[in-house]
Amino acid sequence: MQSAIQIIWWLSPNYATGVVLINFGYFSVLTLLASLWPLPANAKKNALQFGVIGLLLTCALIFSNGLIRNWMPAPLLAVAYWQSGCFFQQPNFHLQQIFESLERQILRVLHLDPRKIGQTWIGSLLELAYVFCYPVVPLGLAALYLSGHGVHAAEYWKVVLLSTYPCYFLLLFLPLLPPRRVDQVDCVADRRIRRFNLWLVRRVTHEANTFPSGHVASATAIALVLLRYSPGWGLVFTVIAIGIAGGCMAGRYHYVLDVAAAFLLASVMFAWTLG
Repeated sequence: MQSAIQIIWWLSPNYATGVVLINFGYFSVLTLLASLWPLPANAKKNALQFGVIGLLLTCALIFSNGLIRNWMPAPLLAVAYWQSGCFFQQPNFHLQQIFESLERQILRVLHLDPRKIGQTWIGSLLELAYVFCYPVVPLGLAALYLSGHGVHAAEYWKVVLLSTYPCYFLLLFLPLLPPRRVDQVDCVADRRIRRFNLWLVRRVTHEANTFPSGHVASATAIALVLLRYSPGWGLVFTVIAIGIAGGCMAGRYHYVLDVAAAFLLASVMFAWTLG
């Protein structure tokens, strides 16, 4: 491992301290765990395949340059998400009960009822905002380029990856179902948007719950980076991040605790990386 890191450092000294090493570390650890974890044969095979793809793309990242290098982490993020999902087989019953109990207490203290919110125009708006959790990462990078700050793409990815990968990694140890699959909450004002979101969730996600929320963590990280380099775009993406967070809670895609932890994680990683 140390020799591999030294080789990466020598090949790509400017990028290696952040983006390359983050990806190399993530995929190396999860691929090693996939070989040791007591997974069903098909899940183990998929996890190992995703790991190999991730490591190959990381190698491509080392030898690429310019726009290709700056956009390569986007597919890496997707591969990382799916690799972690291979480890999810069933929820931890006792942990699930703890999260559900905490959720009820938090909602009671905040005087919030997702069912009632979902039946209002606000609920429909938040459901629509949740759609942005999928394209928000490439859109954030595009905004960085449009504002003339593409030179800071490495910093962008460092914050986004360090905010998002821990959410994926923790799924291995915190296997949970999202609240919508537990409560079967599907009462929203606009059925079309809800059906579209559920269609997306069932086709582009592993349908497990990540703590903290990976969607909220990445969206918050993007907003913070853009606020630093391009305040105008930063405000736009702050609204998007808040909308995604609200959609997570109103649509019961995530627990309130997931969302709060994601905000905290992204803020800490931003301060640690660029503060």
